[in-house]
Amino acid sequence: MNFLKIYFLLICVLIGISALSIVWADKKGSEQEEQEKRSWFSSWFDVDDDDEEDDHDHEDERRTGNGPRLDSIASVPPIYVEECGTCHMAYQAELLPSVSWQELMEGLENHFGEDASIEETSRAEILQHLRTFAAERSKSVLGRKLARSAGSRVYLRISEIPKIKHEHTEEFSVDVLNHPSIKSVANCSACHQGALKGNYDEELISIPR
Repeated sequence: MNFLKIYFLLICVLIGISALSIVWADKKGSEQEEQEKRSWFSSWFDVDDDDEEDDHDHEDERRTGNGPRLDSIASVPPIYVEECGTCHMAYQAELLPSVSWQELMEGLENHFGEDASIEETSRAEILQHLRTFAAERSKSVLGRKLARSAGSRVYLRISEIPKIKHEHTEEFSVDVLNHPSIKSVANCSACHQGALKGNYDEELISIPR
């Protein structure tokens, strides 16, 4: 009789342990699923745990009068402006991660359908600059946000980075983007009056109408 009682108690204990294990596993699964959702949302819309810190940094930038300036503007090699700035704006290095710049500079012979090949010494100097000040190495709020938004994916167009795409193509009508003075999201200086100086402060935005 005592043996049956002990056996029954053991069965109850095992059932209890199994139930607790199921509840714990379900809770962990829910937490993991929620984390994955947050990661997915963050990668597309730049919502992450660092936003509060970045907002604080942004306030510091505004208070000092610098705005969201990009550090690379003071170190741009003349050859970069000469070789790349004649066809389009010489985009600041912080606007793309280093892997993207590497891919772009290694494929100049077919640069969006054009042969933009340059001498190897010039290419190496430009690439060194771009990698040194790339988004993931940026000290600016904008650079850090773009690096997180790009994640591990290699973007060859700045306008395709989720944060940039969301704030431009998804918030402005086609008519605005097709304005004769704009024509393309890639034409930063059309609306960002401080773009050529590496300043993308919202107060310096003027959209042609």
